[in-house]
Amino acid sequence: MILDSNIGRLEYLQDIDVTDNYFSGSISPEIGKLKQLGRMVVDNNVFKSTVPDEITQLINLKELWLSMNYFTGGIPENIGALKSLESFSMWENEDLTGHIPDSLYDLTMLEDLHLFRNSFSGSISTQIGRLTKLKTLTLAENKFTGTLPTELGLCQDLEFLRIEMTDIEGSAPKEVCDLTEKNLFSDDRDKEYFKADCLEDNVTMVAFFVCDCCSSCCDHVTSQCKILD
Repeated sequence: MILDSNIGRLEYLQDIDVTDNYFSGSISPEIGKLKQLGRMVVDNNVFKSTVPDEITQLINLKELWLSMNYFTGGIPENIGALKSLESFSMWENEDLTGHIPDSLYDLTMLEDLHLFRNSFSGSISTQIGRLTKLKTLTLAENKFTGTLPTELGLCQDLEFLRIEMTDIEGSAPKEVCDLTEKNLFSDDRDKEYFKADCLEDNVTMVAFFVCDCCSSCCDHVTSQCKILD
């Protein structure tokens, strides 16, 4: 286990990147002693544990990437303590469950939030509008419910939004669609810059989510998607 209890001895460590290995086990609570750590990337390994609460003690952390592992549990409730965090990625940990903690909306420096392909549930809080620096938000392939908050329109820098294959229903708020009219969504980056379950299914001929400004739509039943002209 590469991130065992000995990791706490490296108190001046500023960067951890163990991407694309076969490291397993858990992340030791001793990780919380690395007060100088600015970047932690453990993507594409086989860690099988909960994310230790002590990770929220890394007050200088700007990047936290925990994607493509087997983490369980949920997002640490005190994640909002990471006031310097700019990029947070937990995508493709299928056993991650629970809701988005309210404290996450205290991360006002956050630019990228990747939570797709997990088992998160609950609704997206109206507090999402506090993340005014947000550029990328990927929530797809989860069990989220409710509607897309109008407050998301306060995220004036938003460039990329994915909510397909969730149970988010209703319609795209005008405030969000207005962002596309202001060209704040960058179709030069990806033709799927706003993707939702807005394709009519073959049974009811009704779209699960109504969207007049999406760039790509999916069938909520079959998961088939297409890019719109």
